[in-house]
Amino acid sequence: MTITSGRRLVIIGSGAAGLSAVLEAVRLGSSVTVLTKDSLGDGNSKLAQGGLSAVTAQGVTAGDSVDAHVTDSLNAGAGHCGRTAVQQMCAAAGELVSTLEDYSVAFDKNPDGSYQLGLEAAHSAHRILHVDGDATGAGLIDALRQAVRLAQEAGKLKIIEHALATELEYVDEQLRGVRYLKDQQELVLEADAVLLATGGLGTLYKASTNPAGATADGIGLAARAGAVIADAEFIQFHPTLVDPAKYPQAGMISEAVRGEGAILITEEGERFMTAVHERAELAPRDVVARAIHSQNLAGHRVFLDARAVEAERGTGFLKRRFPSITARLTKAGLDLATEPVEVVAAQHYWMGGIYTDSFGRTSLTGLYAAGECANTTVHGANRLASNSLLEAMVFARKSVHSMISDDLSVTCDISQLQVSELPPARNDAPLDLSQLQALASEHLGVHRTGDGLEVMNRALTSSAPVAQDQRELIELTNLWVTARLIAQGALQRVSSLGAHHRLDAVHESNTSTIRYGFRLAKTQQADNRTQNKEINA
Repeated sequence: MTITSGRRLVIIGSGAAGLSAVLEAVRLGSSVTVLTKDSLGDGNSKLAQGGLSAVTAQGVTAGDSVDAHVTDSLNAGAGHCGRTAVQQMCAAAGELVSTLEDYSVAFDKNPDGSYQLGLEAAHSAHRILHVDGDATGAGLIDALRQAVRLAQEAGKLKIIEHALATELEYVDEQLRGVRYLKDQQELVLEADAVLLATGGLGTLYKASTNPAGATADGIGLAARAGAVIADAEFIQFHPTLVDPAKYPQAGMISEAVRGEGAILITEEGERFMTAVHERAELAPRDVVARAIHSQNLAGHRVFLDARAVEAERGTGFLKRRFPSITARLTKAGLDLATEPVEVVAAQHYWMGGIYTDSFGRTSLTGLYAAGECANTTVHGANRLASNSLLEAMVFARKSVHSMISDDLSVTCDISQLQVSELPPARNDAPLDLSQLQALASEHLGVHRTGDGLEVMNRALTSSAPVAQDQRELIELTNLWVTARLIAQGALQRVSSLGAHHRLDAVHESNTSTIRYGFRLAKTQQADNRTQNKEINA
């Protein structure tokens, strides 16, 4: 089916969500411009190791089902997921896999041509597809980027690289365009509909699996324009980042390594996860991350031990199964096959974000969002492993259809949210990135307390971001706004739920059904727009 539209579509971001949306817009014959702050395809998506969760025909034959994938997603999300959105995502996975293969994504297969399906935490079946073992994100992005480049060469789209979006232009509540910074100049790109696909917020924390460019750009753009941000308190911490203080370049060790049988031990050789959860190392990520962090607080070091996996599966298995991880560890002087590797819990993924419906619509006219910066409610309070790439691409493609066909006065329904205004900040004390990271790591981490959150909130409401240059200041401002949203959400949710864990939790019934949303006060929106114009002057 081909749909043509005279609307000017702008997609900001070029990870899995952005590239998928671009290709869908091209397929539908629409005019589209891609705005990306670094090179096309740079970002978090290409770093994904675990894979893409999908129930294929092969999986069904083996006893898996879409309903089982839905159930696993809902369970991992601690009852906070939007069931309809989860059902739509899981049902669309099989067709998405076929589409990706049409774009030359080469999923790993067995000699008989069947998919090599992996198992990860909280999944009830082997349903994880990979590319090159542990390089799924890189393989996926390479293929999609090549397809987008070919479409560009054919004159079907425009790409603006190394351009940081700074503001969404609204006139009489109608979207008119995007301001962006390129080569130290502020420019304006006219648009009728904009899709934010800008990724996450990892730079907010000292320890994160995200790249340096994960600076909450879409959140800052949307919040300053007045969009509702929801579920901000739910931040997932990956259990197994190689200790960055000792090995800064070693990176993350995929959950798939534990899926193959690796275990977690202390420096004394004690395996502790069996006493924490019935699924031990394959418990939901929030459970594993808290268990590791608790061991650290008790004075213990934690190690990932895969020696038994290598011994059982044969010499060279880990190198063949996880070539990218092995290469990074080798450069750091580490070897999973012969020694335990020290790991820590690190910020990994944000379940919250710009609130959308399952068609990508936000609370603002003409504005859509997909991927990690969006909150489709699929992930709930704790994302199921390997659902992120699936969710990003499924809803990005759906968003494009909405951008083309919607009456541009349509917005998502926020009536089910408890929406509050974020109080204005006084902006009377300078705050740099290292100070913000220290605050977030201490008070918005794996464990939280009301007192700590109050300290965080006071520090943020009395501060103003300071940085060396325009881009750094814009990115820091985006992170600062996002940190304020997270702190408010974490303060408001006094009970623990999923990845949000309060040491001083108050038991409340049915807390999983409450969804908190925030928007900047009108005066604060105007103040932020003025500040950004001064930054870009």
